[in-house]
Amino acid sequence: MDDPTRRELIRDALRVAAMLGAGAASLGGPAWALGPGSQFGIAELLLDQGTTSRPEAWKRLLFEVIQSTSVECDPTPVSLSPEDPLLFAHPFSVLVGTGSLPELSDAAVEQLVRYLSYGGFLLIDDASGNPGGPFLRSVQALTTRLFPTRPLSPLPGDHSIFRAFFLLDRPVGRTANATALQGISIGPTTPLVYCADDLSGALDRGPDGRDHYPVVPGGEWQRREALKLGVNLVLYALTSNYKHDTAHVLELMREGRLE
Repeated sequence: MDDPTRRELIRDALRVAAMLGAGAASLGGPAWALGPGSQFGIAELLLDQGTTSRPEAWKRLLFEVIQSTSVECDPTPVSLSPEDPLLFAHPFSVLVGTGSLPELSDAAVEQLVRYLSYGGFLLIDDASGNPGGPFLRSVQALTTRLFPTRPLSPLPGDHSIFRAFFLLDRPVGRTANATALQGISIGPTTPLVYCADDLSGALDRGPDGRDHYPVVPGGEWQRREALKLGVNLVLYALTSNYKHDTAHVLELMREGRLE
């Protein structure tokens, strides 16, 4: 993407940061009225196989963001392919996996690298119920193509994600098997996070508004903690990545990942 697009991403992030500051001063007060183009939204990345769409999960998450902060949100997620240039209009993207992923085109990989390098954030959510299975192996292959010198690694318990808004001890989702999130960190930021415990499964609802999946082993307490984790991921994506954008890009340029 060219520099004007990057400036637009940073501009919108600064607007959100200002709203977060207003929310911290008066939690629950009215949010700033911005147009639809400035509202925060979520983009689901869908591939030909191995992924699924869970729009109700992201609607629920964005409703919680609206209730807990002063961030203006568009509660309707969009579905995109990794090659779609509209990805750059969404600072937060998700890829929910159910099985082995197809190999992405070089164009898709190049766009994802630029998206993540210019302040975008990608949450990869493992809904397969098979830790260490085909989906994780596909994710590891993908992240190796995106950032060959930076393997997917466990994030420490004191990572900013766990204190971006709520104070959390560990990640949980529909399940609670993993002791840590995994991610790709570039300098002080982590633009890509992998959750092994099906975060979206804990948030997803059916047409009748009822929770779609049981949460084990912690039940409703665990579901609430999963929702808090989702809020933290959103706020981390909106603040930390953009705050360190310049250093982030310079480091990738030194590695030859960007021109």
